[in-house]
Order: sequence, then structure tokens, then C-alpha cells
Amino acid sequence: METNDKEDYEGKVPEVVKNEPDDKPAGKGIMWAIVIAVVILAIIYFAFFKNDVGFD
Repeated sequence: METNDKEDYEGKVPEVVKNEPDDKPAGKGIMWAIVIAVVILAIIYFAFFKNDVGFD
């Protein structure tokens, strides 16, 4: 039989999550990685595939 009782840990944040000071710099690193990847892909596109569209 299924009940809708809440467990003791539901709705609470674990202590490990509260005590992680390194999360904010990691988030900045992810954003920089995404920006660098987009720039590299744009360079590859314009260098190799820009003139190969084939609509003419």
C-alpha cells in the first residue's frame, strides 16, 4: 500500500551541499568552456564549410 507520508529527509538540503565553497568558481569555468567551444566551432565552420552550402 502506498502512502503519501513525508520522510524525515525530504525538503532538506544535505550538509555536504551547504559546505561546498568551490561550486561558484566551477560554474564560471563551465561558462568559459562553453564560450570557447562555440568560438572554435564557429572558426571551423567559417574556415571549411561556409562556401559549401550548394544553393547556387
